[in-house]
Amino acid sequence: MVADQNKRILLGTIIILFWFTQFVYIPFLTPYLLSLSISATIVGIIVGAYGFTQMVLKLPFGITSDIVKNHKCFILMGSFLAGISSLGMLLFPSSVFLIIANGLSGVASSTWVSFTILYTTYYDKAQSAKAIGLVNAFNNIGIVLAYITGGLLYQNFGINALFGISFFVGLITFFLALFIKREPQISSEKTKPIITMTSIMEVMKNKQVWFFSILASFAFFILFSTVFSFTTSTAKQIGANGVELGIMSVLFSLAGIFSAYFTGTKLGHKLGEKAMLFIGFLLLAVYCGGIAYAHTTAVFFLLQFFCGGIGGGILGAGLMAGAVKYSAINQKSTTMGLYQTVYGVGMTIGPMIMGYLVETTSIRIAFLFLTAIALGCAIIIPFFRTKAC
Repeated sequence: MVADQNKRILLGTIIILFWFTQFVYIPFLTPYLLSLSISATIVGIIVGAYGFTQMVLKLPFGITSDIVKNHKCFILMGSFLAGISSLGMLLFPSSVFLIIANGLSGVASSTWVSFTILYTTYYDKAQSAKAIGLVNAFNNIGIVLAYITGGLLYQNFGINALFGISFFVGLITFFLALFIKREPQISSEKTKPIITMTSIMEVMKNKQVWFFSILASFAFFILFSTVFSFTTSTAKQIGANGVELGIMSVLFSLAGIFSAYFTGTKLGHKLGEKAMLFIGFLLLAVYCGGIAYAHTTAVFFLLQFFCGGIGGGILGAGLMAGAVKYSAINQKSTTMGLYQTVYGVGMTIGPMIMGYLVETTSIRIAFLFLTAIALGCAIIIPFFRTKAC
């Protein structure tokens, strides 16, 4: 028990630092890119590059980790690339190199499959929802710390300081990951992972996995078009300063921590998966519609916490738990790879479409378009029947 607790503490710390590295500059990235006189469409491509590499790599990474059962090497690679991508943004502030650097950041996040699956192995199967909730909580804690630090440093030193600290913390994360112990191989034939084309096809045919994955794609389409890109540039247009942008992002993540944990509680289970998902998308719809007409930072604060943060947190934890819960024990990494590949589609095309709409129509129309998508997802959920729901 003590050994398991030590493993949980180490990996939990690594997860926090990893996401700190990835997100310390995120609230300020889109305003920074626009300040370089890069068009909104190209900004969308730069932001979308983060999702594109995940879309391409997460499923192969998931399958590979199921085969080799060495999550440590993926965590080491992810930690290293998270820092290197930030260094690239610092040293090469041009459109092409920024696309490459943000793409490398996406490669780093593609290893998230291994972070997630390894942490769940430290708990019994009956506690999988709790483990997933904690993973998402650690994720959000790292992001909150990143946003607080970023808000304070950006106001006084600019975004280059954030790229620098991201690189430094990435190196620390890599060093700590060296102390992760590989899990012993389980020799039992019942649990031995055997990855074949047949087993991969079993995952591909799993209706539950596709249900949660497609919904996640729409959720991340919305989140990466707003919270992680154009919400902050919109807020800056109405006069929000660096500290206020940081506060907005902190509020989003604090709500995410609370709501991610809530999905694993008895009350969360009592509400049921469909009800939780419906609420999550409904809140995102209110969030996007509200941002479209918000004119003060106070309104942004409220929307970030009560709508975007809680809605995003519910969907992030609930959809991930649903995808993993109904997969075979020897297919969990493959399942997680498929799930994260599908939602990578939303992460990729969301900012691109958003940037195009902002440039060719208006920011209000772009946000209302996202409102319609969120409402559509909320309406569909009650009518979709799966064993998971």
